[in-house]
Amino acid sequence: MEKLEYDQFSVTILPPATAYRPVDGRKYTLIMSTSDSSCHLAIGFKYETTLFNTKSEKVLTAEWKPRLGEYILTGKVYFESNQKDEALQAAFDQMQTELSKAIQMIVKADEILYSHVPWLLDAPIYIEVDSYDHKYKTIKYLGTPRQHLIKV
Repeated sequence: MEKLEYDQFSVTILPPATAYRPVDGRKYTLIMSTSDSSCHLAIGFKYETTLFNTKSEKVLTAEWKPRLGEYILTGKVYFESNQKDEALQAAFDQMQTELSKAIQMIVKADEILYSHVPWLLDAPIYIEVDSYDHKYKTIKYLGTPRQHLIKV
């Protein structure tokens, strides 16, 4: 298993959010730079859209939401499909690998939250992949936070 590199990864918790609250509506904005492979995660009550520079970055947004008496971590990422047909599937496969690593970073960055709200460890994670190409539009089940903490 691959360990995450944290030297190019920064986390900012935006007040009034703290390391252990809120759960309802806790939002994550993960920005992955394609130019220098650094990552920045903002945790707060809103998405940190001021950090976006879509030309050189990939953005994953996620949020804790209550569903039928339980919580789910749901998010969205955009897959740009402007490559040639033969390269599309390879790019999509690479994006899925990056998506798994991105979820690992979010879960690892919020470890303190799980010590205060341990039932979130077994909450499902669903990420919507959005794309202009309908072939690549999908909703991915990415396990639970517990599974991602074990991988790290």
